[in-house]
Amino acid sequence: MTEGVAAPPREEPAAPASARSRVWRILAPLWVALVGFTLFYGGLRLARSESVIYYTEGSVLGSLAALEAEGSLPALYPADGWGNAPTVLTLYPPTYFLLAAGADAVAGTGGTLFGLRLVSLAALVALLLLLARLAYRRRAPPAWLLGLLAAALLTPGVYTVVGAAQADVPALLFTWVGLVIVIADPTDRRRVAVAAAAFLLAFFTKQSFVAAPAALAVFLFLRGRRIQAVAFAASLCVVAVVGVLLLNGVTAGGYVANTVGALTGSAGWGNLISTLVASGPVQWVPLLLVVLLAVRGRLRPGLPELYVVSSTILHTTAMLKTGSSVNYLLEPTFALLLLGVCRSSPTAREPGEPAPRPEPRAVAPTVAVALALTVALTAGRAAWLELGHVRTWVALEDAARMSDFEGHPLTDVYFFPAVLARGGRPWLNDPFAFGVLEDTGAWDPAGLVRDLESHRVPFALTMVHPGPAPAPPGAESRDLVMAYFWRSRPIWTALMANYRVTGAGPLYLWVPVEEDVR
Repeated sequence: MTEGVAAPPREEPAAPASARSRVWRILAPLWVALVGFTLFYGGLRLARSESVIYYTEGSVLGSLAALEAEGSLPALYPADGWGNAPTVLTLYPPTYFLLAAGADAVAGTGGTLFGLRLVSLAALVALLLLLARLAYRRRAPPAWLLGLLAAALLTPGVYTVVGAAQADVPALLFTWVGLVIVIADPTDRRRVAVAAAAFLLAFFTKQSFVAAPAALAVFLFLRGRRIQAVAFAASLCVVAVVGVLLLNGVTAGGYVANTVGALTGSAGWGNLISTLVASGPVQWVPLLLVVLLAVRGRLRPGLPELYVVSSTILHTTAMLKTGSSVNYLLEPTFALLLLGVCRSSPTAREPGEPAPRPEPRAVAPTVAVALALTVALTAGRAAWLELGHVRTWVALEDAARMSDFEGHPLTDVYFFPAVLARGGRPWLNDPFAFGVLEDTGAWDPAGLVRDLESHRVPFALTMVHPGPAPAPPGAESRDLVMAYFWRSRPIWTALMANYRVTGAGPLYLWVPVEEDVR
């Protein structure tokens, strides 16, 4: 080589793709399939926007109908003591209803479940994408992420609210927006302030979503930032209380009466047991196993751990109070997902601890089988629900021809769409909640009894038969659940004396005694 002539630069061989990148490429189609199936399952519900799937969708639709009919919060949260028909009891804050009303206004789908379900489905898809983004940025093992998510979709607390008209998923999305903002540095004051705004949106979507801000306040306190923790908690409480007071003032006291009034029933272990049984606890086993595998040896009193604990305690308390709602398991499930993502990532390792090295050829078939099992179980439930909806809809169409829908029909929660589709309004939108109110002396059924005795109620539709006798002395709403309202002594007496039943389960039609029913 001639002196003074620089040698040409030597080309370095391209670095081989990391194991993590290979796994992401292999499993990306499964992630797309997972989100795609979620859209498909939610699409089934959007396509049947006049048919109730989840048991509280009817009451939620009744509340939205009140808002869309008059366009005002006092209509959404009436303050007349529920004495004037149509009677509406709205259990949730206004954010979800305002979003759904906006969707209905754009799509022209007022009076149906379309807007409510569209908002919920979009929130769930956004939640899944937010989870994927968090996992990718924190370099969490993708196989574990998909294993966690596949296991999570096996739990009824998740797949029963896929695309359902429920406030839980939008509230959870706002919660996760706050968590993702703050998780990178929970002590950054600016991040905490922005996260606080997201947490407030979650609270005003469903008031039980307060586990995340509670976990963040405790985390800051444990990290020695006591002044910041107190300031964060106090500011959230002040804004939340002021917001509630403003809403209560605008609605002349209706907001608090609606959102708190029906939650005054007694608690009991039977409520919790019935909810856990309904949730199919065996389906939680894969989720717990994958979480334990992913985070073994890396648990500490950090924000993800505190979020799991706080959400579990909060929603267990809610199940003790009301029971029968597997959607109370939704937030704890996603709290486990967050824990798995945060503690299985390389950033969660202790000094000297080797990074997780998943083998693509070993994990990809496992995740594929888990995903296929998830799809099979969920699709089976979807098919079962669709068949049930067809039978219910046919029965309801037969009942509809027996009445002109004048007056104020007394309907059970499943049958609101049929009443609303014909331009009517339900007399009562949540028999269980009104049963609790009567049980605690917060509602006087005298107005309903007068309407039954005068036949102002043209017909009643029930999912339960009131039975040969009213509720026995000492029985409460939690003992008889939906049957308690119909077996309330004054309501049962007026119904039996002035109406007769046609049909036999699952649908009972009650018509005035002089009505000629063919």
